[in-house]
Amino acid sequence: MNETPRKRQEDGRGPSSWIARRKMVLAIAVALALITGIGVFAFSPRDHEHFTSDGEPEVGDVPREVDHIAWEWDTPDGHSIVTVMPGLAGPVVVMERGVIGLDGTTGGELWGYRSDLGGSDVSASITPDGRSSVIAEVREGENRVSLLDSGTGEIQERYEYPLDSEPPSLLNLSDHDWVEARNGGIVARDLHSGDIAWEYLPERGCEIQALRGSNTFGDTAGYSVATSGEHYVMAELCEEHGEEGEPDAPRPPGDLVVLDAWTGEISWSVEDDLLLEEETRSEIDVPYSALIKIARDESTLLAETTSGSTLFDLATGEVLHDDLRSLQRDEGPGRIVDFDDENVVVSERRPGDAGLPEFTNTRTGDGEVLRRTSTEDPLSGDPFEYHRIRPAGSASYSLPLDGGVVTPGCVDECEERNIDETVLFLPWEGKTPPRAIESEKIEATLQNRRGVFVETPGSVVLYRPGSESHLIGLA
Repeated sequence: MNETPRKRQEDGRGPSSWIARRKMVLAIAVALALITGIGVFAFSPRDHEHFTSDGEPEVGDVPREVDHIAWEWDTPDGHSIVTVMPGLAGPVVVMERGVIGLDGTTGGELWGYRSDLGGSDVSASITPDGRSSVIAEVREGENRVSLLDSGTGEIQERYEYPLDSEPPSLLNLSDHDWVEARNGGIVARDLHSGDIAWEYLPERGCEIQALRGSNTFGDTAGYSVATSGEHYVMAELCEEHGEEGEPDAPRPPGDLVVLDAWTGEISWSVEDDLLLEEETRSEIDVPYSALIKIARDESTLLAETTSGSTLFDLATGEVLHDDLRSLQRDEGPGRIVDFDDENVVVSERRPGDAGLPEFTNTRTGDGEVLRRTSTEDPLSGDPFEYHRIRPAGSASYSLPLDGGVVTPGCVDECEERNIDETVLFLPWEGKTPPRAIESEKIEATLQNRRGVFVETPGSVVLYRPGSESHLIGLA
């Protein structure tokens, strides 16, 4: 019974032979790309609606430092990048119509999924633990969710669910569920079934507010939430925010509310202490917004309170530091670039300094400076604060690594042209000179300060959210 299929494979006429030849062609393409030093990956099974990797992919180390372009990658024709998130083996590229997972070391395409529902709205994201890619395809009469392994692209779950309101933004995602806006509160749907897991409504007289910077990712509605693998974090206003005809009335303090992602119950909260600012974005239908950021490792959250930039333990609500900005130099304001439960990285400029800011890594417990960068080269750059409310998409305009800081920079007096031309790596302690990585595609990606960095297994990825269709892997 098995002789005929084996004979057809041996004489080259069977489907397995075609697959073998295709694999050989792809292997040769990969080898040639590696020989040239930079892989430009524009081949592949990307023309299929769904393809998976062959077995578990090898996982490269997160770089300690970067000094060259390891690979480049372009999206399929007609697709642009919404965001890039760290998966199990490298970056996962979220596009309007689907998702593609890359090998972080080579830039090769490991797996991909593109919607086959014509005229549908597509939302996609990665769970904060990086293990699952979630894709929702919504059109009239059919609402489908696919849960994929973010290492192999294999479908773990697929189901339809009733759509009660606007199409969901799956960027509002924990490791267990996603949330949708409903009746002034939020409803959570189980990640594996789409069934409603729980519902949260603020107390009477309270209203969820926006989080500053959240429009970078998409919101549940006119308000927004921050997410981690185990929690949802919200700003709420539970007081009148000034009488009509009193525009100069002082801003009220808000409440910081943290929900358990499994149950929707309040894990902890802080009342009347969260600083709120008037919301100016036209698409946001609430009066105020709050500055809340979650650490990349999900250990802590940072919120602007009446005490300052207050660092909380995300799991318990314990205040770890009343005001991280008190750890900065007295000469001028700095920007908090990164933080966790023990450290904070701040970028600061000395008065009158036209060069790069200095990045300082300080221990939050006692304020001891652990390491810093410094340069006297005529480089210029001004990394600014990035509102990181979803660790699964923790892109940053300046990215601290173990060996130094990756940041946009400028050489050859390009400051006068108001552009960033290069990627700069600034080693800690200034033991070695800063390294500039230049290319035309880097310049195009960084132009007008639109490029951001994401730390992934195998590489640091540079990309431009929105219209840019090009990724650059740095190592």
